[in-house]
Amino acid sequence: MYVYVRSEPNLWTVGFYDPEGEWNPESDHGSSEEAAKRVHYLNGGNKNKQEDDNNE
Repeated sequence: MYVYVRSEPNLWTVGFYDPEGEWNPESDHGSSEEAAKRVHYLNGGNKNKQEDDNNE
């Protein structure tokens, strides 16, 4: 399961903990909202309709 952590004052890192408890980073984001969207997607969630509409 992917999660995000605040790794620096203005940086949120998405990643997962392996079975041994080691952190494995996947990507960095400038806001918690962007990190949460990435976590949602990586954990099997779909993009929401508003995001799709904004990208057209």
